[in-house]
Amino acid sequence: MYALVGQVRIKPGHEEGTAAMARQGGPELVRGMSGSTAAYWARPVDQESDLIQHSFWLFETEADARAAETTFNSLREMPEAPAELVGAQVCEVIAAM
Repeated sequence: MYALVGQVRIKPGHEEGTAAMARQGGPELVRGMSGSTAAYWARPVDQESDLIQHSFWLFETEADARAAETTFNSLREMPEAPAELVGAQVCEVIAAM
């Protein structure tokens, strides 16, 4: 199993809107990707400024995770987006509960 672990910085004033986008569109986006098995989005509980949102998307194969990485990295090409790409990395899942 492989994961795409990504981070975006939420632009000020877009905190609620981006949370709604993640809840409403995120699962459908990832569900439509080849080999997807699960996806999670998380934010720090006590962070008031420079809000970083974390994404953890799981895939059956490394190739599937790499394809998702391309989609995630497309944020770089969207300067008007409500979030800025911090980074994304494909990882091998080495343990699970």
